[in-house]
Amino acid sequence: MKIIKNPSPNFGSRSEGTDIEFIILHYTAMSTENSLERLCDPVYEVSCHYLIDPSGICYQLVDDSKRAWHAGKSYWRGYVDLNSRSLGIELVNSGNENYPEAQMKSLIRLLKYLIGSFKLNPKNVLGHSDIAPSRKLDPGKWFNWKKLSANGVGLFPEVSTPIECDKKIFLAQAERAGFNPNTYFEHILMTFRNRCRPNFTGEFDGYDCALMQKFADAFDIDDSSNSQ
Repeated sequence: MKIIKNPSPNFGSRSEGTDIEFIILHYTAMSTENSLERLCDPVYEVSCHYLIDPSGICYQLVDDSKRAWHAGKSYWRGYVDLNSRSLGIELVNSGNENYPEAQMKSLIRLLKYLIGSFKLNPKNVLGHSDIAPSRKLDPGKWFNWKKLSANGVGLFPEVSTPIECDKKIFLAQAERAGFNPNTYFEHILMTFRNRCRPNFTGEFDGYDCALMQKFADAFDIDDSSNSQ
């Protein structure tokens, strides 16, 4: 796929002894022009490796080998410096609209390329909200995780029956998956529903629990993303 170079000065070196294990997805909440300007402005100290606009045009801002500044304060499976272990992809989207087909196709092509290049597990394609549920919503409820899963570049758990569960068990399963154990229940539930049940607004139920259990099971299959 064609990738346009648009270098950002906002990057550093990855921490010694770290490998790229994760890909973190974001939305920009601003236009393509404003996004590129912000991500390349040294005043803001924020960047990403790739940005994809609504028409599917893909820009590379930071070399894969470098540490871009996109994850911020975050946590996943014991890791807190997610910037050193990840690639960041920004999608031009307001956070309140569907992601265009052309943009999703470009994202899927990019993810296939990166997953193949770095031998990543597709389950390690995460949303910013997964690693920072107390402060981030992106890529949000309009993002189609099911499409990523269908193309082998993401994880979208599906269940047919609910299970008996309570908030304590739900949080225990969330921690087993990788979520920060110090996060409020409400924040994790919102993040998880945006990913797995974006159109459901009812009370916490057994489907939430069944989905979280299946999600956690996927991360316990092997040790590829266990904590340090």
